[in-house]
Amino acid sequence: MPEYQSLYRKYRSQTFADLVGQDASSRALQGAIVSGRVAHAYLFSGSRGTGKTSAARLLAKALNCTGRPRDSAEPCNRCDSCVEVTAGSALDLIEIDAASNRGIDEIRDLREKVNLAPALGPYKIYIIDEAHMLTEPAFNALLKTLEEPPAHVVFVLCTTDAQKIPLTVIGRCQQFVFRRHSEEQITARLGHIAQAEMVEVEPDAMSLIARTAQGSMRDAVGLLDQLVPLASGPISLDAARSLLGIADPRLLDSLLDHVLAGQAAEALTELNRVYSEGAELRQVVRGLMEGCRDRLVAALTRHDQPTARRLSGVLDALLHLDGEVRRHAEPRLLVEATLARVAVESEGALIPEPLQSVPAPAPAPAPPALRATSPQRGEESGEVGAPLGGEVKTPAPASVSSAPVAGWGEVLEKLNRTVRAAYLDAQPEVDGTVLVLWFRYGFHHKKAQEQSAQLMPHVRAWLGDDVKVDFRLRENEAAKPAPRGASPEDDPFVREIVRRFDGRVTRVKEVSE
Repeated sequence: MPEYQSLYRKYRSQTFADLVGQDASSRALQGAIVSGRVAHAYLFSGSRGTGKTSAARLLAKALNCTGRPRDSAEPCNRCDSCVEVTAGSALDLIEIDAASNRGIDEIRDLREKVNLAPALGPYKIYIIDEAHMLTEPAFNALLKTLEEPPAHVVFVLCTTDAQKIPLTVIGRCQQFVFRRHSEEQITARLGHIAQAEMVEVEPDAMSLIARTAQGSMRDAVGLLDQLVPLASGPISLDAARSLLGIADPRLLDSLLDHVLAGQAAEALTELNRVYSEGAELRQVVRGLMEGCRDRLVAALTRHDQPTARRLSGVLDALLHLDGEVRRHAEPRLLVEATLARVAVESEGALIPEPLQSVPAPAPAPAPPALRATSPQRGEESGEVGAPLGGEVKTPAPASVSSAPVAGWGEVLEKLNRTVRAAYLDAQPEVDGTVLVLWFRYGFHHKKAQEQSAQLMPHVRAWLGDDVKVDFRLRENEAAKPAPRGASPEDDPFVREIVRRFDGRVTRVKEVSE
């Protein structure tokens, strides 16, 4: 039984015209071959699966092709040299894997062998793949040979991380950047391969493969190779999703809706449903990122700044989650905890538009004792409308002016998540040039004053430069003989996590921002 050859090897580009998506590099190389201005060293850089090694082999094949017309750069693919390069048995094409041959000893061996004449063609071509993996001594040992190699030697260095290549090496090479393929280019190439293999693939399944490959043609062809054994009939979108571990976009949209609506319990239930259907968690996070990104673009197009800021914060959390989930010991718990936290934060940040004026507290029979704390040291006293000193007796206002406080929601949206958490419990009232913030808990009351420096610029932009902020604590807190802030265990996010994971708080540690 003949050995099966994977599709990405079987359909590797054998001519420059077959090299997809790298028109600029292809034209430059063909021009150098036709004009006889081939450099002694090239550096091909770009992400994985963009055709760097294929282009290097095409260059080697064209240089040693005996059947190529003088006015053409395309190899004939029929002469002995072309056949040997295609089969991988050419003596004049030496491919070195720098990931496993990265030391100075291997480079010294290469320096000794470059002086040997080619076996068949006029050139001997060295392709050093993953060149950024070479050690610094190895690069230093290669410099002189790379700068002045024998006339029959051409070096081609391929790398996915050009930033790790020393500048002294880059300066001795002609660099070509290979760009990621577009989804249209990948889809067209997959359609050509599927037709050649007599495999029918639904257009939606083809688009899914192209999107999953993220610009890598080799990855896309490899995914198609996985689907070919399913070809008892047309390869459907559901079959492609099942094999690739990709969740149904409708489920991901529902999951993202719950997160943005602040419905943590429903979001975790939906995540469990997606996970039980076999979706791979990294693909789930990437799907949520794509959905959140699309909604962010739509919000920016509508000039809906509050929604855009909220979506930007959610997208930032998902980006960090994507980086962590691949190396975390318990990725499912990490995803659940992150989505629960984002949902709880969204629940606090979702403020009705327009926000109605918050009613003033009912007047008590006797003036209640309130506690007004002085601003932090180093802040201007004009920024905080509370008198300096300890506790003061301040009656709760019977009424305040009916100035609208709908802008308070926009002020909250402009704060980062850490600072915003201290003000979510605040009930605002506007009285002339004074913004009164009422707090139910001493913990939030204290934290809000510590973060007042971040709040004041946004309040001034809302109510004017002369505005002052008065931080006040409700009577039920101030009436206690030794008032203390609410414990961190009472935080909504902490309560939700404890409830979902059936845990308990064992230790609370305060950290400074």
